[in-house]
Amino acid sequence: MVQRTADAPNILKVAERLGLLRRSAGHAPAIMAALCNPQTTAGQLATLIESEAALCARVLRVANSPYYGYSRSISSISRALILLGLDAVRGIAAAACLQHSLPRSRDKPLIDTQALMNHSVATAAAAQSLARIARPDRASEAFISGLLHNLGTVVQLQVDVPGVKAILDRRMLGDSRDIVELEADHAEIPHAECAAIIYEAWKLPDSMIEAARHHHSPAAAVGQSHQDLAALINLGATVALAAGWTFALEPHAGTRNRQAMALLGLDDPQIDAAAEQLPAQVTLLTSELRQA
Repeated sequence: MVQRTADAPNILKVAERLGLLRRSAGHAPAIMAALCNPQTTAGQLATLIESEAALCARVLRVANSPYYGYSRSISSISRALILLGLDAVRGIAAAACLQHSLPRSRDKPLIDTQALMNHSVATAAAAQSLARIARPDRASEAFISGLLHNLGTVVQLQVDVPGVKAILDRRMLGDSRDIVELEADHAEIPHAECAAIIYEAWKLPDSMIEAARHHHSPAAAVGQSHQDLAALINLGATVALAAGWTFALEPHAGTRNRQAMALLGLDDPQIDAAAEQLPAQVTLLTSELRQA
């Protein structure tokens, strides 16, 4: 097993370099932190979003897209917040944050970052669908947590190049073990822990931090509520992988986590039903959430 030498300061340094920790008013992480704060008013959120022109344009474009199906044009952020709701706007901000953090080097990246993005979108859609069946009050949280569940991988690609390369080499040799097992053998720090560290810096809710940290092992999360969210992400990712939204580090779906299913009271037909809806959902979402 590789000795783990990367620590939180190193992770945060990389996150800073990727632009994930800037606290300017209109930057996506700051907006997401505000969206997760129940004390933030709709007026304050509108001001935050309007301070970032690109994000403002994206919210309005998505609000007027076929995905939401409103017949009249939505021309203001205040109106978009009313019609879409805070949850949808939070998802748009999350997509912006994830896309801005993806490597843009002229050199070929270690993995296909568009494939990683597509997997994240598919996981978000699947997790939200499963939440609507099992935990309707967690649907919005499931969406954003699914969308960002591999944010730690983006940081891992920068902070632990040898570890990521070693895992990719194992994949090329046909090693189909779970990514957690491969990380235990080769990585300095798991991608899930990288994400949890960034979430903590963003001051996101404990439920989202625990879901990020334990989405591969939901029962290890502290508290039933946190376990539920972690289980939704776990099963959402499995459904996404099984449907073909894979990437180099996770090229196989593996088996459905029966413990996660039991936590949520879900059965195979219910998960199959969510899987059937996924292609259409992902087609719309990848179109509407891509960079404007």
